Amino acid sequence: MAQWGARIEREEYAYEDEQGEHRGSRLLREVLETAVLTLLLFLVVRLAVQNFKVDGPSMMPTLQNQQLIVVDKAEYYLHPPQRGDIIVFAYPLDPSQDFVKRVVGVPGDTVELDQTGYVYVDGVRLNEPYIEEHYSGLPQNKSWRLGPTQYFVMGDHRDDSSDSRFWGPVPRQNIVGKAVLVYWPYNNLHFLQDWSGVFAGVHTTGTTNAPGH
Repeated sequence: MAQWGARIEREEYAYEDEQGEHRGSRLLREVLETAVLTLLLFLVVRLAVQNFKVDGPSMMPTLQNQQLIVVDKAEYYLHPPQRGDIIVFAYPLDPSQDFVKRVVGVPGDTVELDQTGYVYVDGVRLNEPYIEEHYSGLPQNKSWRLGPTQYFVMGDHRDDSSDSRFWGPVPRQNIVGKAVLVYWPYNNLHFLQDWSGVFAGVHTTGTTNAPGH
């Protein structure tokens, strides 16, 4: 009986030890699963949205210097950038820098600027309520015919913006996403206004319209 009792004690000890190992491995597995899911969630969110800091006055009054914005990177997986969108993109002359500007022309458009500061897209003069003040204009009239992957961008503060007027269109592959929300400072948290109506008179992409003004 003593031997039998001893054998039972050894079996019970082995059982408890086995259960202890099982709990430990299960805990480790749960920790690893949580870590992997957290990483996957972070990657998915990172693919969809990203935050940026506005550096400089070129988008005033729409965006103020040092504001923090949320950029929707997923939207352009579904459709291309539209006229009026505020986009973040890699600066074509130095892709290590990110710029934020407003899309004025899309592929196929002819964008024209005259000496009085007015902007024409395929012959339609734009009335732009979002700009800081009326732009003083270029020394002479100038026009750009956009290729199939090119976007013409300008800052809302036309007299204090480095943009397509000076270094040309932005290639599609440089575009990071669409700015949708200002979240800092918190007391100025707001979604950015949709100004697509400004371009309502311009033909839709893929149709033709005789340029001129």
